[in-house]
Amino acid sequence: MHRADSAAPTRFILGLAPVLALAPLLGGCATLFTGQTDVLRFDANVPGVRLSIDGQYQGELPLELELSRNFVGGRQFLASFERDGYVPQAFPLAREFNTVAVLDVTSPLVSGGIDVLTGSLMRFDPLDYHVHMLAAGDRADGPGFRRSVEVAGFALANHRALQKDLARGGGEHLTGLGALLAGGAGELAGRVEAALLAEAGPLLAAPDAPAFLARLDGLVRARPDLGLAPL
Repeated sequence: MHRADSAAPTRFILGLAPVLALAPLLGGCATLFTGQTDVLRFDANVPGVRLSIDGQYQGELPLELELSRNFVGGRQFLASFERDGYVPQAFPLAREFNTVAVLDVTSPLVSGGIDVLTGSLMRFDPLDYHVHMLAAGDRADGPGFRRSVEVAGFALANHRALQKDLARGGGEHLTGLGALLAGGAGELAGRVEAALLAEAGPLLAAPDAPAFLARLDGLVRARPDLGLAPL
């Protein structure tokens, strides 16, 4: 949903001399086509989570950041998440080779050299992060936390398919979500699925995956009769 490299990359079939002549104008082919920054989005299962990257405070989640891909100067892109009463988390932001840059590097001495310096040979992927914070004193392998993580992962990865199921009155993804929320198949799973269909409006109107998960959590909290723990 966030990649810009679906189109076939441009290839310069010009020979070395013309390419060298064009180098000052191109300024690095990858930079021209894909830029030097990416916009990353962060959210969490609880409010008030503080994000730092390489020790520099960025703000509270939910947060959208435009980050330079430049990795010179010792940058590690280590993201740290903290909130009072919760276990701190830290992990490096994942990056991969920018395939547009790799395929479009005609000469390492021309385009490639510039792109390595700017960071355009690498890009952030994924661009969306959902951080599931663990309350202090709880166990990461406890059934409640594991269920919450599984539901969040399923809803975020399949929110478009779930919206389609909700719009047509049912489907395998919706049945799967009901079972995950209920902790297994059975009568409760059926009741949960029926509740999701009965109150599908906010879920159908969710513009993206994080909003879908937040509205799902709101629905669960608004239906204590189902006996489900919040996400």
